[in-house]
Amino acid sequence: MRTALLLLVVAALPLGGCGFRPLYSDRGTESTVNKLADVDVSAPENDIGRLLKYSLLDRMTDTGYAPASAAYKLMLSPSAYTENVAVQQNAAVTRANFVLVVPFTLVGTDGKTLFRSVARSRSSYNRVESEFANLTASKDAEKRTAEAVADDIKLQLSVYFDRQTSAATTSAK
Repeated sequence: MRTALLLLVVAALPLGGCGFRPLYSDRGTESTVNKLADVDVSAPENDIGRLLKYSLLDRMTDTGYAPASAAYKLMLSPSAYTENVAVQQNAAVTRANFVLVVPFTLVGTDGKTLFRSVARSRSSYNRVESEFANLTASKDAEKRTAEAVADDIKLQLSVYFDRQTSAATTSAK
């Protein structure tokens, strides 16, 4: 048992020397978590826009609500399409992909663009003879895709904020 503990400590030593630290670690007011909680999300007023907005707010804030006086605004411009991937000889579609591409821009309170990127995801679903089943499968694919894109956007913003915090800490030394 002592040998295993000793090996674990020895294996972890190089991580401290290389500057490794957890992305979401608490570093006071400048933490990535606090900065994410200070982002308001602006999205189109349609199904996909609402799915993205509320998925992001759920992931970035403790309450799931937009901050009262946000320091940042995240503007989303989603575009979605469905592509048929399995077409039978009689032209019946048996499988489809829902694709979501979301260019986004993070803007400061002064209106200056701070970060710009794109997140994308794709979900497949089966198509059958029942229109109700097709509609349900399509809506489920939209939801899964929006959640995957929200995860990607949160990760990209987290890395951006972490790099800004690291750069500020380095320049202050």
